[in-house]
Amino acid sequence: MPKIDPDTLDGLGDRIKENVGSVLNDANQHLPELRKLDQPLYSAVDPSLAVTYTLGTGYMNAMLQGALECFQALNDDLAATAQSWRDADGAAEQSFK
Repeated sequence: MPKIDPDTLDGLGDRIKENVGSVLNDANQHLPELRKLDQPLYSAVDPSLAVTYTLGTGYMNAMLQGALECFQALNDDLAATAQSWRDADGAAEQSFK
């Protein structure tokens, strides 16, 4: 029978959220500033480059937001799994009393 430590499983989700989530949030905050700086430079060269750059940074913003939501969902799922494991262990313990 597998042995699972629910506290370790629950902590894994928290560590993912802390380490990955903070990096994604930092990156997401810097992208709008980069867009403000670089877009005029591309517009001066060729308007199609400015459009491409704008679409690319918009896509990157959406990807970062999606990744952050994905990691939040992963954290929630790990926490729910840990709680389910605790509940199952508690139910099994009660059945042997």
